[in-house]
Amino acid sequence: MFGIMGLILRVNLTSGQITQERLETSVVKKFLGGRCLGAKILFEELKPGIDPLGIENKLVFATGPITGAPFPGNARFVVMGKSPLTGGWGEAHAAGFFGPELKFSGFDAIIIEGKATDPVYLWVHDGKAEIRDASHLWGKVIGDVQDIIRKEHGDNSIRIAAIGPGSENLVRFGCIISDLHRAAGRCGLGAVMGSKLLKAAAVRGSYKIKIANKEKLNNFAKDAAKEVMEGKGKTLRLNGTNSGLDSLSASGRLPTYNFRKCSFKDADKITGETVTKVILKKRLTCPSCPVACIRIVESKEKYLVDPKYGGPEYETVAAFGSLCMNNNLLAIAKANELCNKFTIDTMSTGVVIAFAMECFEKGLITKEDSNGIELTWGNHEAIIQLIEKIVKREGIGDILADGVMRAAKKIGKNSDAFALHIKGQELPMHEPRGKKGVGLSYAISNRGACHLQAPHDDDFLDKRNLDPKIGLFPNIAMSTIDTGRDKVYLVKTVEEMYSLFDSLIVCKNTAFPSGISIGTLVGIFNSIMGWNTNAMQLKQIGERAINLCRAFNAREGMTRKDDVLPKRLMEPLSEGSYSGEAIPKHTLDKMLDYYYDMRGWNSKTGLPTKEKLKELELGYVAEELG
Repeated sequence: MFGIMGLILRVNLTSGQITQERLETSVVKKFLGGRCLGAKILFEELKPGIDPLGIENKLVFATGPITGAPFPGNARFVVMGKSPLTGGWGEAHAAGFFGPELKFSGFDAIIIEGKATDPVYLWVHDGKAEIRDASHLWGKVIGDVQDIIRKEHGDNSIRIAAIGPGSENLVRFGCIISDLHRAAGRCGLGAVMGSKLLKAAAVRGSYKIKIANKEKLNNFAKDAAKEVMEGKGKTLRLNGTNSGLDSLSASGRLPTYNFRKCSFKDADKITGETVTKVILKKRLTCPSCPVACIRIVESKEKYLVDPKYGGPEYETVAAFGSLCMNNNLLAIAKANELCNKFTIDTMSTGVVIAFAMECFEKGLITKEDSNGIELTWGNHEAIIQLIEKIVKREGIGDILADGVMRAAKKIGKNSDAFALHIKGQELPMHEPRGKKGVGLSYAISNRGACHLQAPHDDDFLDKRNLDPKIGLFPNIAMSTIDTGRDKVYLVKTVEEMYSLFDSLIVCKNTAFPSGISIGTLVGIFNSIMGWNTNAMQLKQIGERAINLCRAFNAREGMTRKDDVLPKRLMEPLSEGSYSGEAIPKHTLDKMLDYYYDMRGWNSKTGLPTKEKLKELELGYVAEELG
């Protein structure tokens, strides 16, 4: 088949057995790859109620049918499993070179099951796979891991996705890092690798992807590159994803002071422009992409920052910066380096540290509890010290390593009132009270709080981003604080497209809106696959993935009761142009009613109906849910 390699690798770490399974054409047509394929596999193979850090959990590394083909945005892969943070659907994406190399090695996906007796790593190359001893790698940071594995095989082009000491120590927001700075960061799937004693997956391949129509693909790829650079690509290239931090602060929508404020007086000291002027060493890009949004930073001053571990993205800067009232850019860059080399998620880490600082301010954590660390707001030295304690699970770090939801339960004393999470996953760095569509998407997200599974309201104030090909007509443009039916329809529709992007897989930094147009993306897909499909047909695959992930969570007991926002987001903002804005329960309930109705879900339970699942050719899922 065009576009895919046609093979799934299954690795049982308990028995050491490695098998190859055919990825059938019928499965690709229905589930594509990426998220949708992974949701199918995990729904069918995982029993409800299993321990996410137990032997029964599985990990799926997956590419998509357009991964590795020559066009901008071709380089992402996804890792999926049951999340140690939420106890539900877990999913994390990363860009770079690992995803394409996995396909070039001959496989579209890897299913990892069981648990090794001793530390191991997986070596995949040109249609073959081996489980190798990793005892000499255990406990090492990922830079050392990459150097050692490449030296063992005599090949510096091997691509490696690995975990460091944080994931080994089962920090519940442990992540998986490839290329030393590309993070599959969310949901704690690095901890799942750690629980299986799997140190790394190393891939290398020389196979080529079969393209149905290379000439058409080349033409569409040229259009895509032009669209990206005429849209958000130019800004991303110049100052990275952090380029809008100061404008967010000016608009009163920058998470600050653990979401108690929405504007940071020192925003200019940590914005993307400042990174470029002060610590930027060079820009890197993913394969076939003209954007080069990857920032490599270096510092030789008080905080020595190693450029091999990349540079902080917007989420990282805001989490360790404004959220903690910290204006020290070098400390933020150092925090990013530590999180990458030890493999813990920067977003969750920043949120748990801001939570600890508020606990300290309120007297719920004392200096004795914090091992002598002054957890005062803006204390950049305390941030660095606390990261190391979280990684090692020392003292207060052991409590925080389980995530803010569990930490609040242990600390008690109403600390849950300022524990910023949804379904157990810490909030990303976007202020929902000034972006009401983001607030809805946070609440309903299957993987817990997520900023990448639904639209950001500002993007659709520009009517040019409302594409009739996917049912978005210019008459539905609205304000960022609108909460009506049209806003919910926008969220629902774009959510399906983003779910499709995560199944193809395509990078959202290059894709619609303000990037590759829907028409061009469909043209790319059809040119690669040899299909003759349209945007609405592909969008239904995104809808299928959403319903599968929702069904996965339903088996774990998650219902409408879990589609909630933290208490703090129900309180009105006290400053800025969005002063007085909040998302009270009655507003969220109204939006949820609209959403469930549009989805074809039960309004009381928030779960997919049998009719909807059968419409999506998921009758077997309906039968299991009962």
